[in-house]
Amino acid sequence: MHYLKKLAGQTAIYGLSSVVPRLLNYFLVPLYTRVFLPEEYGIVTEMYAYIGFLLVFLTFGMETGYFRFAGKEKDDRTVYSTAFIVCLLQVLYSL
Repeated sequence: MHYLKKLAGQTAIYGLSSVVPRLLNYFLVPLYTRVFLPEEYGIVTEMYAYIGFLLVFLTFGMETGYFRFAGKEKDDRTVYSTAFIVCLLQVLYSL
């Protein structure tokens, strides 16, 4: 029973950290569109696009894999190009 309480507590913490920012963004969009000019709000939209691409890369964990294998391989460019191609294919697939 102790494990279930611990699991429920961790699930609530991680779940809230995912849900709260999305709700906050949802409620702030009317304020943003009223306060910002369309040109200024375009910058915010562009940042969200960059964040989407970065999240694909970070979720994949390739930055950790690159740093783990970069010094151990004979050719570091092979490690970098492999990680880059896999992330690029993932981004293109998500479009």
